[in-house]
Amino acid sequence: MKKLIKTLLILYFLQSTFTLLAEPDQFLRLTDVVKVTNESDQWLKVTVPFEVVNHPLKSKYESIRTPTGKDQVINLNYLDKLKVRISVCFSNDLQKEKLRKQKLPDAEFYQYYSSEIEFLTIKADRNKKYASFLFPAAIAERDGFLSSYVKAVGYVVEIIYDGIPLEISNNIYFGKYKDESILNKFRQQCQANAPKNEGILIPAHLISSNYLQGLGPVKKQANSGY
Repeated sequence: MKKLIKTLLILYFLQSTFTLLAEPDQFLRLTDVVKVTNESDQWLKVTVPFEVVNHPLKSKYESIRTPTGKDQVINLNYLDKLKVRISVCFSNDLQKEKLRKQKLPDAEFYQYYSSEIEFLTIKADRNKKYASFLFPAAIAERDGFLSSYVKAVGYVVEIIYDGIPLEISNNIYFGKYKDESILNKFRQQCQANAPKNEGILIPAHLISSNYLQGLGPVKKQANSGY
């Protein structure tokens, strides 16, 4: 009996996972490209624009007409445990310029950074929302890519609901490349190399809670002091 219950739980989990991964942009979508802007003398701002299309559990809970327990009741106007993760790649143009005679491939000068925000809850409405991250302008200047218009080499956005990644159609940008295999390789490079620069790109609300306007409460990050 225990084995049967365990099997049924596994099947339910797999079904839920495949449901959330069924169609790109079915539940959340990016409303525009990720933008890098000069926020101040100290910071560049990386902005991830998104909106909630449908609550992932809407069909499940709307079908329950007469709840018989607390586990059958949720507020479908809110999404809990929503994580927005950004990986962004810049080129160290100082090194590229100094070593131009070496004719090294551009990828030799790529630097990867990542950060994430986990919302304890967020309104499940169609209003545009902006997850903001800050990058030190001094590092951008040191590495030669600080200018009036800072252009990232590429980025990867991941939106995760209650531990399950959601399919987003335009979540990877890597210059002129559109081929899926190249984009996936770029994603792998981000995942492999961004940890080397952990803590440089940070959630903007760690500097000012004003960046959370129109969003919701966030999960405290370990050792962040927030």
